Amino acid sequence: MFQQILRWKVILIVIVVLAIVGTIHYTSLPRERLTFVEELWRDALSPLQRAVTRVSRFLSRQITALRDIRYLRQRNEELEALVFELQQQVYFLKEYERENEWLREALDFKSDVAHELLASEVIGRCPTNWISTITINKGRSHGVEPGMAVVTNGGIVGTILETSRLTSTVLLSTDPRSAAGGLVQSTGDLVLVEGDPDSSGMLVATPLSRDAEVVPGDVIVTSGLSRLFPKKLPIGEVIEVESSSYGLSFTAHVRPFVDFTRLEYVFVVLREE
Repeated sequence: MFQQILRWKVILIVIVVLAIVGTIHYTSLPRERLTFVEELWRDALSPLQRAVTRVSRFLSRQITALRDIRYLRQRNEELEALVFELQQQVYFLKEYERENEWLREALDFKSDVAHELLASEVIGRCPTNWISTITINKGRSHGVEPGMAVVTNGGIVGTILETSRLTSTVLLSTDPRSAAGGLVQSTGDLVLVEGDPDSSGMLVATPLSRDAEVVPGDVIVTSGLSRLFPKKLPIGEVIEVESSSYGLSFTAHVRPFVDFTRLEYVFVVLREE
């Protein structure tokens, strides 16, 4: 019985092998058309193949899109970092350019002034009044003392009010407590220049003689008589003149040449030993 079953298995395997070989041989030969079974099988499988192909394409596009999004996001972060770095470089370059321009002007100014000048940076301002006092980064250890004049190449700034070892407070010339000897450039008449108490950021000039004459447009410079400020430094321009009640004197309103709201660097006029 076992041998009979084994014999039938062998015969069945041989038949299957022959059928497969015959099918392969038959289908491998060039033919004008498919068999009915092949056509039926292909047509039956075509919806499934189409669905699988579409799903495969969709998944491939989604995977590619996700890969592109990840790449674009990473690239965007890199570009944002690069833009930020370039903006910082542009900012620093502008700062260096501005500082170099100031240094060039400062060198020319120092060569024109006979006094010894100490370059200083403005590091602070009065929080309640920006045109009252400033703080500079030079103090007693640098030879700065109260009463010393502070100037720029644009004109006078003020005087040293108080000092510490490394810093100093400057009383600006626009403060009503400040005073400097001035001279009308066109006539040579002497005036006293003080901070205007009624107009923030402005100056007032009063004559030191009855014969003094001042008209709008006149330029006021330092007289050099106080020994604080070097002679003939610009102070400001007269914009208005008010006569006193009896016409015996006048008050000139002066717009300073220095922009006190934008001070960054100044010079301290050191005393000659």
